This record gives sequence, C-alpha cells and structure tokens, in this order.
Amino acid sequence: MIVWITSYPKSGNTWVRAFLSAYLYSSDGKFNFDLLDKIKEFPDHDILNKFMNSKDFHDLKIVSKHWNKVQGFINLNQELVFLKTHSSLCNINGNMFTTNANTLAFIHIVRNPKNIILSTSNHFGISQEESLKILTDKNYIIYPEINNQIFPANLISNWSNHYSSWKNVESINKIIIKYEDLIEDTEGTFKNIINFLSIYAKIKYNKEKFINSINTTQFSNLKKYEDKYGFNMGQKNKFFHLGKQNNWKKLLDPKINSEINKHFKLEMNELGYI
Repeated sequence: MIVWITSYPKSGNTWVRAFLSAYLYSSDGKFNFDLLDKIKEFPDHDILNKFMNSKDFHDLKIVSKHWNKVQGFINLNQELVFLKTHSSLCNINGNMFTTNANTLAFIHIVRNPKNIILSTSNHFGISQEESLKILTDKNYIIYPEINNQIFPANLISNWSNHYSSWKNVESINKIIIKYEDLIEDTEGTFKNIINFLSIYAKIKYNKEKFINSINTTQFSNLKKYEDKYGFNMGQKNKFFHLGKQNNWKKLLDPKINSEINKHFKLEMNELGYI
C-alpha cells in the first residue's frame, strides 16, 4: 500500500523524502542522492506510459482518469510503497487523486507561505509579485519538463486549498507536520514521523540509523552535493538555496506580506503563522 509524502511545492518535501530514503532504504542510515530513486514522484511518467500516451501528459483531464488505475497497479505486489507528490487531494470530473483503497497513510508537510514566496522566487527566477500570483491561484497546475522529459501535470491549486484538501480528509491515516518544526526540532519531528509509520507498517526506531539519517540529510550536506554534482528539478537557480536563512521577516516585501495575510488568514491563524 502507498504512503504519500505530500506538500505544496517548496515546503520541505525533498528533505523528508531524503531522510526517509536514508532511514528505510540504506543499511546504515547514511544518505546519498541515489536513494531518492527509492521514493518516486507521482504521477510517475514511466508507469503512466503503460496506461496512456505521453503526448497527453499535460492534459490533466486525461491524466486524472488514470490516477487510481496506476496506484492499483503499484499496489499489486501488496508491498509498502512511499511516493512523493505535490498534487492537492483533488477531484477532477469524479476522479479522486487517491482513495483509502490505494492509500495506507500520508505525511503532509505544511510551511509558512511567506517563506514559500521567497523559495518560489528563487526556484523559478521570478519576482515576489509573480510568486504571490502562483500561491493564490486556485487553478495552479504544474506542467513539469526536466531534461527534455515531459512529466504528467499536477493540480496544485492555491496554498490554502492545497493544505485544506489533505488536512480535512478523514478516511486516510495521516500526520501533518510543520516545516518550521523540522527546523526547530529536527530530531523530535522526524521521530514523530517514524513513530507514526510504526503504527501502520513494520517500521521500527533504530537509534544509529536515525541519527545517521538526520546528520547526512542536513541542509549543508544537501547543498554541498548540489554544488558538486548538480540537482536538477526544473529550477532556474540552485535548489538548496538559503535553508534556515530564508526568513520572510527580513526578505519579504511588506506589501506582499499584507496580501498573504489577507488571502490566507484563516489557515495561517490555525497554524500559528499570524
């Protein structure tokens, strides 16, 4: 069964994915970037090719018809499978992104949208104003293309809709974590994730692997790897950019700050962001 690692883009998904790939798929918990292949992104273009023509990968209406067919195919071996996604938990023409028939659980990472604005600006090489348009667009769809490879479209929606779509589901086991908690209490937050997974799968806490997984996936180590070998996720600038130094209080335009407070007041109050 599938366990999802879900988040709005630029919210810490890659960090959690790196930690779990090291903890679950290495003998000693020491991370290397090859391990990321153990936790693929969904929709996965290689598997989706078995169900549809790749020329339609950017037609979300066609892609959505195959979401649960593909997930059923992935689950045929009845093994535990971790998948990353940035999709909202949406419904397109009656096609749900996933259901409890295909999903065992999900880990959802949420991040202060004020810092997402800054990360998005760096990622795409765009202004804060343009980033705000993305975060507030309820119809925001990603049409990925990396190294000339076309990836299936994803409906992200705006930041609040994305967060609420995963938070409000009651039929699937879930844990919601804040990116800020990963920063402030890395060990405790990752331990909460392992404890959550241990309820539903044969995953147990191993202190040595746990510490190695945390140490080798520190931001500084991931950044060094990118500086040396590169890390292409379709971004214009460096993927691992500022880390903890990405501070909206110092870097965000005050007008953009006011707009974010206006658009996302309810969810940000709930999460303690304002």
